[in-house]
Amino acid sequence: MRLCRVLNKKEPAIAVFHNDSIYLVEHLIRSSVPLESQSDSDNKDRILKIAMDKQLQSHIRTELIALKGEPESKFQYLPPITGPIIGIGRNYKDHVGEGNLQTTDRPKLFFKHPNSLSGANQKIIIPKSVAKADWEAELGVVIGKRASKVLESEALDYVAGFTNINDVSAREFQFDLGPAQTSFAKSMDGFCPSGPWLVTTDEIEDCQNLSIRCYLNSHLVQESSTDLMIFSIKYIISYISQFMTLEPGSILCTGTPQGVGHFMQPPRYLGNGDIVTVEVQGLGSLSNMFVKEGSNL
Repeated sequence: MRLCRVLNKKEPAIAVFHNDSIYLVEHLIRSSVPLESQSDSDNKDRILKIAMDKQLQSHIRTELIALKGEPESKFQYLPPITGPIIGIGRNYKDHVGEGNLQTTDRPKLFFKHPNSLSGANQKIIIPKSVAKADWEAELGVVIGKRASKVLESEALDYVAGFTNINDVSAREFQFDLGPAQTSFAKSMDGFCPSGPWLVTTDEIEDCQNLSIRCYLNSHLVQESSTDLMIFSIKYIISYISQFMTLEPGSILCTGTPQGVGHFMQPPRYLGNGDIVTVEVQGLGSLSNMFVKEGSNL
């Protein structure tokens, strides 16, 4: 199931994307999930409940048959889930190779602040003082239930679904300034576009064998597969949960493959009007325009 959060009459709402149309969940279910409140925190609980409840999904699919959806163009996408966000750096063999980066014997973790989340088709503002904004196409993994001390063999049972992520990074704060400020470089407002949907696990046969592509102004810049991850999704979930509890709604940004702008010759950074599109197999298309602060675009 392709779940999403949209603006409906200026209020956040949960919806299902089906047959190129949007179906508001409030029209699909009225008793299984409380719908009195429209706050973000309540919507987070609801979308995770649907994602983790196969019986509820079956009920919704039955209701879809009798209803007519609304055009996708009528709605503005919001990030499908609101975090918190944990990133895994240097997790693709080809990316480590292109940057001559050091590998580690355990995942390299960083954190992105929730204010960095933005939705599909939203314009992302690049602060005036940032000259090295860069793209990173990634598979996002959303945790569906509380995970503590999880066995690797059971880790995928804790996953609610998957989403496209663009882990935008201000490279000067990550590489040029000392000490490195990785979390800050990746936590600026809007620097974590995600979506458009949260795709439930039943639609993804093997999350460790998905194509991942990134386009800059329709030009292919990243093309790889999640089977090139150094640390698997199962291992990442198990590893993190040995030290800290992963709460429902946590987003794991699982790393980017080769093709980022910083390691191009010469380097290529995001400029005014650039459009980045991330496409992980089965998760739709996440596009955003990047605009320099103060621009009229």
